[in-house]
Amino acid sequence: MLVKTGIDRLDELLKGGIPEKSNVLVYANPFIGKDILLKSFALDGLREGNGIIFVLTDKSFADVKEEMTKIDSKYPEYEEEGAIRYIDAYSPTVELKETSKWVKFVDSPVNRERIAFSILQAHKEMEEKMHRIIFDSISTLIVYSDAKAVFRFLQVLSGTCKRMNTTSLFVMTRGMHEEIEVQTIKHLMDGVIELREKEARYQLRVQGCGEALSRHWIDYLLEENEIKLTGAFRMGRVA
Repeated sequence: MLVKTGIDRLDELLKGGIPEKSNVLVYANPFIGKDILLKSFALDGLREGNGIIFVLTDKSFADVKEEMTKIDSKYPEYEEEGAIRYIDAYSPTVELKETSKWVKFVDSPVNRERIAFSILQAHKEMEEKMHRIIFDSISTLIVYSDAKAVFRFLQVLSGTCKRMNTTSLFVMTRGMHEEIEVQTIKHLMDGVIELREKEARYQLRVQGCGEALSRHWIDYLLEENEIKLTGAFRMGRVA
């Protein structure tokens, strides 16, 4: 079984999508399409009748809801149907007061036990639905905590996600970490979707994630809320 990303040519590159129950690292610089990939993955799941659990350390649940609603006006309806849960470890740190019955607040990104417990709670509430997890982001956990403690936490959490039959995206920001940290996180994952900017070109590469037509860097364009892969898959260059 394959889970679509919501980006047509990326799914084509992946021969249909990400293998179900995979943990995939999204490794990218800021402002080059990472958020578009996450939103596309979430909305594809909702349109397919899946649930979504957002784990947030960099923005509030209210920000996510606003951004998602701009892309799909039906997003609040999915929320009211109980298809969306938020684990928000950001709002309490900046004293944002907005609340919702769909949110579980965590006092700090350092409180990893509470984050894990909240994910399990959300999973139980949504047990009847197949669901996806978006963890945005690992980088914040590492900044706030000891890197080795975060690795141990993710090792347990990634196994838990598999047992919950979820397909999960974990976000990490390129340029914030030592190479050994990046490689350790990659080791915990079933695959990596990597985005970069090189010589004024945006490029994407897939590692792991089941089968793929190409493991080369593929050029892409950003257009509003879309990522459009323009490179030839087998040659890794602009078609």
